[in-house]
Amino acid sequence: MVRNTAARFREGLATSPSLAAAGRLLAEYSAALGWERAAFQVDMEQTRLALAEDGRFVAIDMGWSTDTLKHWQDDRLALHCPVTRRCGRSMDAFLWDADPDSETWRGEALDAAQRDTLAAYRDCADGAVTVPVHRPGGKTGYVSWFGHDPAALRRRHRDTWRETWLISHAFIARADALESAARKRDAQAAADTLSPRELECLSWVARGKTDEEIGLILGRSRETVHFHLGKAMKKLQASNRSHAVAIACTLGLIRLF
Repeated sequence: MVRNTAARFREGLATSPSLAAAGRLLAEYSAALGWERAAFQVDMEQTRLALAEDGRFVAIDMGWSTDTLKHWQDDRLALHCPVTRRCGRSMDAFLWDADPDSETWRGEALDAAQRDTLAAYRDCADGAVTVPVHRPGGKTGYVSWFGHDPAALRRRHRDTWRETWLISHAFIARADALESAARKRDAQAAADTLSPRELECLSWVARGKTDEEIGLILGRSRETVHFHLGKAMKKLQASNRSHAVAIACTLGLIRLF
């Protein structure tokens, strides 16, 4: 029965064309397993929540209110969430209560901000089971399964821990693949707008040249080179010039050698 549930989820997940569709499927299976709702974060280092293609929060269609999601993101609660921090040091699923004075938080010195973050959960649930998902390269995501009544949470965790573990790992893997594909599409679309001069500047950066050196090679000022590189980074949505070079190389726009 466990394998059938997880297998059906993976089959549906494989045909989910977007993160929003995958999120709706996760919510469907969450309800089928007796949980009130589910939530996820593909990368625990991120404070922003996943958005659908229309700009809406993915979690809205998973049963979360817009006000709750805006409070989480606008007030950057992820920075102080003890659940997120525990994911970084736990390999196994763990059950936690939204009450900071509960047994699940004994032995942890929660500061005021962490306690306030847990209190924010109490508007919608008494607690959850969270499944950390660690991937190569040090990236960690997680899926949380929420409900009311601490005793019921423990029973449900006991009865569904195999399903929640398998589904959580399958979901994060699919979310990774969907995000990677979306980034590549966006980068390719942006790459089509790069000018020959911007590509030329990126090519010289890939060869280790500074703005001043590139300016001498191209017969342009350092400021002009800086301007072209800035435009290239913006178009490729790169965080810095090394990131822009990596994107350009991945897309085959420039070569290192």
